[in-house]
Amino acid sequence: MAERGTGRSFLLGALIGGAIGALWALWNAPRSGSETRRSLQRALDERLQSARRQIAGERLEESLAEGKAMARRLNQQAEER
Repeated sequence: MAERGTGRSFLLGALIGGAIGALWALWNAPRSGSETRRSLQRALDERLQSARRQIAGERLEESLAEGKAMARRLNQQAEER
């Protein structure tokens, strides 16, 4: 059977391990915090620009398709008259 208090022991161990891991990550980080934030911001900006270009391209393609379909309908109506 499980002993009482093992949940507390696990929680305490997880907290201590998390703290040690966080300190290790800070100590061994390849860049300073401000450099890391700038790098992350640049990467985010690039992704956003890429997404905007893709969305704009899809809208352009949709508009062209709609325009072609409208032109076909108008041509068919003109031929029917």
